[in-house]
Amino acid sequence: MKHYAIEVFFEDEFDKYVRNLWELCDSHNLSAFMNRVKGTEPHIALAVYENVETESIKKRFNEFISQDLIRFELTFDAMAFFPTSNVSFLQPNTKQEFVDLMKDIHDYFQEYKPNSYYSPERWFPHVTIAKNKTIEELKNTINYLMNCFKPQITQVKKLVLVEIEYLDGEIICRNIMDKEFEDKSY
Repeated sequence: MKHYAIEVFFEDEFDKYVRNLWELCDSHNLSAFMNRVKGTEPHIALAVYENVETESIKKRFNEFISQDLIRFELTFDAMAFFPTSNVSFLQPNTKQEFVDLMKDIHDYFQEYKPNSYYSPERWFPHVTIAKNKTIEELKNTINYLMNCFKPQITQVKKLVLVEIEYLDGEIICRNIMDKEFEDKSY
């Protein structure tokens, strides 16, 4: 079974910061989840689609990225968790450019039905750091991360169409198409 996500990726410094948190959670036996997802990168998913024909979504994405995409900054100064899924994450500010991008994507891809967690009414932007099996494990992870967390400022660097495949108990991510955001700071 394959799903498709439209995600934003970040500048290298923030990418390294997030990967370091994944590694720390793994090496301290708190959560190996993010280090086990093959091919994933630090990201925020703007939309996730299931039961979509590959060529159809690729064509649509290619059309969408023909427009200018301008870089914008995000500040990550909050850490939180989803208690129903035992996921801990970094939460960005909700800058207008970011919200507009998400809305534009959902409008443009309206022929596809997004996963309910990624619908505009329920979307909660986040960068996953850890996923635990139990609430006790989540508490331990959050306590540990509270000592590691430092607010971060980064720029959104790239819009990516990601294919997500669940195969033999593994999650495999493949970046199919992407477009760099343009730097208009001059």
